[in-house]
Amino acid sequence: MTLKVSKKVFLYVGLPKTGSAFLRQEVFTKLDRSLVCVNPEGVTRALQEMRVTHYSPAGKNSVKKTVAEAFAEITQDTVLITDLSLAGDACDNFSQMREITDFLADLFPDASMIVTLRNQVDWLLSLYKHETTGHGIPIAKFLNYRDGAFGAAKKQDYPNMDALSFDFAKICEYYVKTFGEENVHILFHEDMAENPEDFVRQVGEIFGCNVAGDVSFRTENRSFSALSIQLTLCKEKLRTLMIWDKNRRPGKGWLVKAIQWLGKYDLGGELWRDAIRKKGAGYAPVIVLRRILIRLCWDYFIRNIFDRIIYLDWDLLGKERRKILSQHYSRLNGGLVPYFKNPRTEQYYIRSQGVSDA
Repeated sequence: MTLKVSKKVFLYVGLPKTGSAFLRQEVFTKLDRSLVCVNPEGVTRALQEMRVTHYSPAGKNSVKKTVAEAFAEITQDTVLITDLSLAGDACDNFSQMREITDFLADLFPDASMIVTLRNQVDWLLSLYKHETTGHGIPIAKFLNYRDGAFGAAKKQDYPNMDALSFDFAKICEYYVKTFGEENVHILFHEDMAENPEDFVRQVGEIFGCNVAGDVSFRTENRSFSALSIQLTLCKEKLRTLMIWDKNRRPGKGWLVKAIQWLGKYDLGGELWRDAIRKKGAGYAPVIVLRRILIRLCWDYFIRNIFDRIIYLDWDLLGKERRKILSQHYSRLNGGLVPYFKNPRTEQYYIRSQGVSDA
């Protein structure tokens, strides 16, 4: 089955912790809706099916049919898809990136890709804070750092990374090879942080339209502060000393299990009032109970109370680990030179001592 798409398709494959939440929540939602259709429901459903079939040829025709039906209902000439799975899984070192990209190219051969990147050293630190929230995992364990060197990722019951394997230049090269240089737009987190207004303007130029409405530049998607991470490590050490079952993993207590079980009766992405209205009044006690239990969690307390009162952050990598990573990625990032528009941004990616070794 051949999928014929007459509309201009944009695929956002922003990596996590590169400003992706800001773009999805504040910028893409403010594009002119008369010109750009963002995440049509049918296409979102098709991409979910794509993941279920593991990007296999067997499921491709079904996905194409679902996409074709969805596109037939879209009145705008431009469609933007921002599904979080399009870049692959960072904790799996983006091992399925090429497989996913090939699948997307077969679905949308004339699509344009929008990619957001961040200096790998700072990105790994931010990813550590995000992926290990509440688990009490030291950064050395997350990055497999031991005896002055970084090792490969391991299959464990906790998130960990192969810290030296993120060659962003090769990722960009594959997108260019697959979709063409003119159809690949590389954006950098550092440009967004330095001048967010100009960054938003650049995004609008990609779509050929202005970003309508007010864009909030507040940072709401913050990870735990360094202080909170240290407190969590202390909490987990104390928990280990106090529990009888030493094999019980963090995050598997009765509270988490109860919240997970009640989740099938709730709509997690909705306000509790909207969830009750959509699910029905009969679900109200369960929904309210789940929302109360969530507020008893350590993660909720840190994010919504402690870190809002006192947010103390410092470089958890340390000088030695940062130096090793910075030198390693400075060599790899030479392949990103064609994509830099700002010389100051280039300095974040290509210099022997990295961003902030001092």
